[in-house]
Amino acid sequence: MKIFFFLILILCGVTLYTFKSFESGLLNNGFSWTMSKLLPYLTLGIGGILLAYSFAKGFKIKVKIVKVIVAILLIAAPFGVGFVFHPIYQGDFSSEGTEVAASTVKVDEKYDLVIVTIPGCPYCLASIEQLKKIKERTPEANLLFSVCSSNKKDLEVYKLLIDGKFDIALAEDIEASVKLAEGHFPTFVQVKKGLPVYKWSNDQFGAGARDKFEGEAK
Repeated sequence: MKIFFFLILILCGVTLYTFKSFESGLLNNGFSWTMSKLLPYLTLGIGGILLAYSFAKGFKIKVKIVKVIVAILLIAAPFGVGFVFHPIYQGDFSSEGTEVAASTVKVDEKYDLVIVTIPGCPYCLASIEQLKKIKERTPEANLLFSVCSSNKKDLEVYKLLIDGKFDIALAEDIEASVKLAEGHFPTFVQVKKGLPVYKWSNDQFGAGARDKFEGEAK
């Protein structure tokens, strides 16, 4: 049982060290966004339970209270350390957005998702890698990165990062696009037949929302 304890300890250590690679590997192998986000934490949680169990069975400690305290610490430690270095933020697993009842925004019918952005927006920049992964996982989905500006120079930085993986353009109707986003940038807008039908703000477009979009786009 002592050998089992140390094997689990090594497994937890490897999981902590490769946490982000673990998540990326799951995504690359067809797991959902939700499961890819959840499984590293779940592995650490189960690892903690197994550590406590194998410790209790494999190590003899005469003082019962000490044994109980150590077991509790072992249960909590892997997940706790994982959470400290890879915290779960509000919206990470979110799926709930808002139905779009009416909007004057119209786009080409080929698009499935329009990302409403503004120039120089750090959150818009940060969303690009995630959007590239969505496009990679769901190549049949057409994405448009729409920038609310009349100046083509405002596209340059975004274009460089997008690197041709999906479309980018200036918003045709800036006022209507800003109104649709309600001041939240980026806003991810699901489009059907050229019309917005559902939208998520940046803190709503979590793993659940990405799974919902990909499932409907396939």
